[in-house]
Amino acid sequence: MVLKIEYILIFVTILLLFSIFGINPSSTPAIHSKEDKEVIFKKFSLFELKVDIESKKIFADKAIKHRDYLDLREVNLSDENGHNIISTRAVYEDNAVFMKDDIKFTRDDGLTFKTKDLSYDFKKEELETFSLFVLDFNGSRIEGDNLEYNMKSKIISADNIEAIILLDS
Repeated sequence: MVLKIEYILIFVTILLLFSIFGINPSSTPAIHSKEDKEVIFKKFSLFELKVDIESKKIFADKAIKHRDYLDLREVNLSDENGHNIISTRAVYEDNAVFMKDDIKFTRDDGLTFKTKDLSYDFKKEELETFSLFVLDFNGSRIEGDNLEYNMKSKIISADNIEAIILLDS
């Protein structure tokens, strides 16, 4: 039995016409992810440079770049005035850092305080905490809440203070 080439071509043409008119392709819109993570960094560093000096430095073990902010883990922030802040978690957004969990602030002159939350505005050079804090300075211990510290003027204010102050005589 011999098939003629015309029959094969007619069969292929019918199959082609069926596939063109029989299959109705549909277009579906792309699904946008609700996640806003863009990039994950390991051993992250961020430096602010001023003329002839390094200014603020942020080091983090891990940084996740979102659309509007950076989520930082195991953070160490320092500046040119000898201030150092260490935290386990921070969010950097709009020239400010918001820290949580086991925060320790130190100054070159020996002043240190610990708290659970802290916000630091880079432009105003002010930091504040809304939770309880413990401040140590020259053997004196001060506890309270709502601490505000202006880094330019070095003025510290707080609420509900309880203190043990040691004076050198």
